[in-house]
Amino acid sequence: MTLDYPSILFFLALNNLFIISLFIYQYFYHHKQWYFLLVALGITFQTIAIILHGNSDFLPPILALRINNLLMIACFTFTSFGLISFDGKKRKKLLRIFVVFAFLFYAAIVIAEKNNTIMNVIRIISCSFFYAIGAYYLFFNKNKYKFSILLSGVLLLYSIFQLFRAYNIYQIGDSYVFLKSSTFNNWFLIISILVISAISIGYIMLLKEVDQKTILEKNKIIEQDKLKLEALNQTQNKLFSIIAHDLRSPFNNILCLSELLSEKVATTENSESEEFVDLINTTAKNTLSLLDNLLNWAKSQTGELGFSPEKINLSKVILHIIELKLSQAKAKNISLHFSATDEIEISTDENILRTVLRNLISNAIKFTNPEGHINVVVN
Repeated sequence: MTLDYPSILFFLALNNLFIISLFIYQYFYHHKQWYFLLVALGITFQTIAIILHGNSDFLPPILALRINNLLMIACFTFTSFGLISFDGKKRKKLLRIFVVFAFLFYAAIVIAEKNNTIMNVIRIISCSFFYAIGAYYLFFNKNKYKFSILLSGVLLLYSIFQLFRAYNIYQIGDSYVFLKSSTFNNWFLIISILVISAISIGYIMLLKEVDQKTILEKNKIIEQDKLKLEALNQTQNKLFSIIAHDLRSPFNNILCLSELLSEKVATTENSESEEFVDLINTTAKNTLSLLDNLLNWAKSQTGELGFSPEKINLSKVILHIIELKLSQAKAKNISLHFSATDEIEISTDENILRTVLRNLISNAIKFTNPEGHINVVVN
């Protein structure tokens, strides 16, 4: 297959520019991480080297050659290290190794620049070296991401291909010309275009896979925390239920004793004692009512409070609650009056009805000015 070699180089440069644009977009809108820029920078160096190689007449040959080789070594180093660092780890020891080998490869190229064959072989071996290290770290990453394994396979095959290319160039010797159209050179550029595209797309997919796994792990933690909170809430509600239930017995005893005491005092002529005994009795009833509210609330939180509708005489319920709230109203000199009407029967849950009416009358007393009047009316 014979193609226009400079045209393929131009297409490679355009492909790299598109990938760089894609990476810049991904950086600003999805993955704003330093290692993402390293890969983009590596591809940028390769693109500049391609453009420089095609326009080397504007610079002295030796300077153009050295700049080109420096850019290519930097491309291999930055791209490989950026791919390896996809998990965000700063591998300082590996970075030092990369810097040392990049310097050694470039120094070897400068020394051998008079021998075109050896210089090309060293540059190609440097590419194979850095990409092989990238393949190794991507494959043996402890998280075993699907796209990291695929990327490592692509890098390994490209490294082997580069070694084969280096051997082929060494066999050709001084007659090898980089810009000369040949089947081998054409296939090399076509494979390079495919590999660079595959690496770039695979790298973006790898980062998305990492993000998805991170989201799943965070959701798992949130779900575990949710279960813990639900367990704590259940424990708290059960605790309230137990406390409220256990406190009912002593207050029932206080209520019974205060009623007995009230009956005894009623036979005497000590009105002041009778007033205090009535106050004790009413306070005990109010406290017992508060405990009932707490117990019902705890049951509602644990799902134990059911709705059991039955026919209820509304006037009797209201009178009972007013009787409980009289002491609270007297403390503010508020008159609390209920105009009893015809017998009204409703079908509802008595506990819920009592709770609602207690709250309504308590709020009425709370927000009524001292020496005010409260009339409870049923229509």
